[in-house]
Amino acid sequence: MTPRPRKSPYKELPDYLVYDKSKKQYRFTLTNGVRKLMGANKSRAIAIAIEYNNRMRYKNILSTETLVIESGGDKGEYQPFSHHIDHLMERIFKEEKLSERVKQGLINDSIRAKEFFSAIASTDIDLEHVNLYLKQYHANGSAEVQNRKVMFLKKLFSYAVDESIMMDNPATRKKLKKLDGKKRKRLSIEDFIRIKNHAPLWLKTAMELSLQTAQARLEVSRIKYSIKSPSYGESGCIWLDTPLNGIYGTLYINRQKTKDKEAAHIAIPIGEQLKRIIDNSRDLVLSPYVVHRMPEKATKINKNVDHFTQVDAGYLSKAFSAIRDEIGVMGNLPIEYRPTFHEIRALSAHLFEQQGINPQARMAHSDEKSTKIYTKNHIEWVEVPHAQIVI
Repeated sequence: MTPRPRKSPYKELPDYLVYDKSKKQYRFTLTNGVRKLMGANKSRAIAIAIEYNNRMRYKNILSTETLVIESGGDKGEYQPFSHHIDHLMERIFKEEKLSERVKQGLINDSIRAKEFFSAIASTDIDLEHVNLYLKQYHANGSAEVQNRKVMFLKKLFSYAVDESIMMDNPATRKKLKKLDGKKRKRLSIEDFIRIKNHAPLWLKTAMELSLQTAQARLEVSRIKYSIKSPSYGESGCIWLDTPLNGIYGTLYINRQKTKDKEAAHIAIPIGEQLKRIIDNSRDLVLSPYVVHRMPEKATKINKNVDHFTQVDAGYLSKAFSAIRDEIGVMGNLPIEYRPTFHEIRALSAHLFEQQGINPQARMAHSDEKSTKIYTKNHIEWVEVPHAQIVI
């Protein structure tokens, strides 16, 4: 609503403030059309009217603030947020280590964001816009998908706040949806074979050892070609001078996760399959570890390993996941649903169960039916029956 032209006695009064002669008071019109009596004190009425107009009618009043707003703001904060998205995405890609798959996902999200925020000033964005964005583009998405889109907005807005384009990050106030407890999909034998066929020798060896022993990445990475005797903290093979009934020796494994339990010390007979894996692992690299590789460049030995050729368990997992994604195993699923190296352990248990063999003791879980043997140093080991998986 535009105020009426002023008569000369009232020219000094702010817009929407007039003097009501019948009531002998000043009267002020609010933005909703309501008229309020302001009393007879002229100075007080003028001061209140000016402050109200500056706060509620700032867009209609010529001031430094309105000129700043019209020019887009000091940092562009009054421009539509879509104007800043390309620049913010460039910063994200430059400052964060992201895979090509993740980058492409963020690019797709940014296209939607530019469309949605094309007419919304950066400083005006609030939680309501976050909710409307999700409703417009991801209303039928799963809880995991919607959470991921909230995290995208949170990331994007955080960079905008960092550049003073926004004063607040409303996505941080959005409550994430509750997810199912178990998300990760099981690894099938077909996908295991696909990944193994594309893996370098050291990773292929680790995968096959995990499948035959039902052990996790840490235990597999610590197996040595030969040890003198079973002991705490050392995993490896003790070979027979002469094979006996298809058994070439015993693989002793200390499972760290349950190191305070008897079942943490496992003795696994080395049959044809384990011997084949160990024999095939040997190459030109001299290493005490069955799972080994020559580092690409000379660096300080990782604190998690005790030999420069030993493969760190974390690196083992990353390499497995990288090949999984490279060849597209379950590529249609979000990354957190795709099977990791650890799922080989579950696959092993499943395959042993199909043979009628209880995998419990082999996995270092307590099992009263397991045979317990003692070595010379009085460590109690759980000796599991000879069994192997042929694929």
